[in-house]
Order: sequence, then structure tokens, then C-alpha cells
Amino acid sequence: MTGAAVDPRIEVAREGALVRISMQGGGQHNQLDSSSCAALADAFATAVDDPATRVVLLKGTPTFFCSGAAPELMQGDGRDRADQWGRLLLAVLDCPLPTVAAAQGCALGGGLLLALSCDVKVLSQSSRYAANFLVHGFTPIGGSLVPAAMGSTLGSEMLYTGRTFRGRELAERGAGVQVVPHEDVDREANRNAARIAQAPRRSLELMKQQLSSGTRDKVKSALAGEIAAHLESSLSAESLRRVGMLH
Repeated sequence: MTGAAVDPRIEVAREGALVRISMQGGGQHNQLDSSSCAALADAFATAVDDPATRVVLLKGTPTFFCSGAAPELMQGDGRDRADQWGRLLLAVLDCPLPTVAAAQGCALGGGLLLALSCDVKVLSQSSRYAANFLVHGFTPIGGSLVPAAMGSTLGSEMLYTGRTFRGRELAERGAGVQVVPHEDVDREANRNAARIAQAPRRSLELMKQQLSSGTRDKVKSALAGEIAAHLESSLSAESLRRVGMLH
């Protein structure tokens, strides 16, 4: 794929039919700015462009999967932020091949949405997960992914309260994700990806269409309204004050 964005914090590696995309933000807790958002979206497109690819695995570091938007993106132009996050979520949701999230480290805010955008999600029993948007005073872009993946009751609680859940608590509450011991996340995610990659590519594309179309269409149909709500809420004086204090 020509013209793809390049960012050293987004690493792409191939192992046979598996393409592994790693977010390596290091001390930034894998926060995403405009550059890394664009590179991550392009990495998904590039992976699918290769006919040898059958499955895409997204991972972070053992400490942080992703903690959402970087301060400069949060405090920058609202429309640019909405465009960046909308494009990134659609790059994952519209990926025609199965996607696996190895969310070993914490996934907060937009980072949680990234994990939940994948078809198979593997979380750690001990890591923290939160849809903490209202803590910052604004509504999310792609928030409908939370009840879609976690279930209506738990998903609504996560969005309204913004509180942090350990993976083991999510499992106890019946979340629609796989939760394993922290040290087993990468191994289990790779095992799932390897099993998926055994099937023919076209069969995987057809299965993806059958399994993901409902959730994908629901999330995509909600995006326009979510973007408008995010722009209104994120530009309020109270939200700007909270974001400024947190960053």
C-alpha cells in the first residue's frame, strides 16, 4: 500500500499467515497521537492488502495495551481528533479478515474501544480496563462497542460510571471477552490466531461477514451521532478543565 503512514511506535511483523501489529509507546502508556493513529490505521490496511494474510493480531506492551488519546490529541482540534479516531476504529471494524486483540496490559478509554473493535479479545485477569470517558467530561466515539462486547448491563455501567475493572471482575460479571492469567494473554491470543489462520482466506472473509456484520453495522450507524456528541461535550468548559487537570 503506497503512502502509508510510518511511525516507529507501531511495529508490524509477519509470521506466515499472521500479521502482528504492536503498539509500543513505552513511557507514554501507549497513548496514540495523530501520527500513531494514522500509522495504526494504515497498518491494518496494509496487512489486508497482502493476499498471504489470514488473521491480524493487535497487541500493546505487558503493562499497557493502550490508554487512549495522547494529551496533544485530546487538547487539539476537536474535529481532527474525531476524524483520527473515527478512521482508526473503522480500519479495525472494516478489516475483512478476523482480528485478535491481545490486551495484556491496561486498556483505558479509546484503548479499550480498540480492543473491543477486534473479533476475538483476550484480556488479563489482573490488568485494568475502563470506559472512563465521562471522567474526562465527554462522550466517546465508538462507545456502542462497550455494551456490544460486554453486555448491555455491564457495558452501560462501565460507560456511565467510568470506573476501572480488573479483568477477573469482568469475567465474573459475564463479559463477552476471554480473560486469562496475565502471563498467558500473549500465548492464548497467538493460539487463537494460529487456529484461525488454518482456514482458507476466502472462507475467513465469508465467516467474518456473517459474524461481524450486525455489530459492525450498528457501531457504524451510531458513529455520526457519537462524533457530534463528542464534539459538543469535549469542547465544554468543564471537559476542557478536566482534561487539562488530568494531563
